[in-house]
Amino acid sequence: MRTALFNIALVLAPAIIFMIYLIVARKVRLSKSDTARMLRELPWLRLLAAGILLMAVSLIALSLSSGEDRGGNYVPPRIEDGKIVPAKVE
Repeated sequence: MRTALFNIALVLAPAIIFMIYLIVARKVRLSKSDTARMLRELPWLRLLAAGILLMAVSLIALSLSSGEDRGGNYVPPRIEDGKIVPAKVE
């Protein structure tokens, strides 16, 4: 769940940062009509592409930096003497 929320945040980050930039750069006090106009004029395709690129880079970095060695034999979890022995790789 945490990874999914992180990736959703990465997809939304460029749009949010761009909206904040527009508000600060233009120093605009947005009324309802100004907000609607600003949302229509945003470069949504570029922002979506930037978000997807950020998400892909994060997934690649995560896959390269985590995980365990692929060698060894997997021993599944089991019950011994009424206690659960966790899974492990031998």
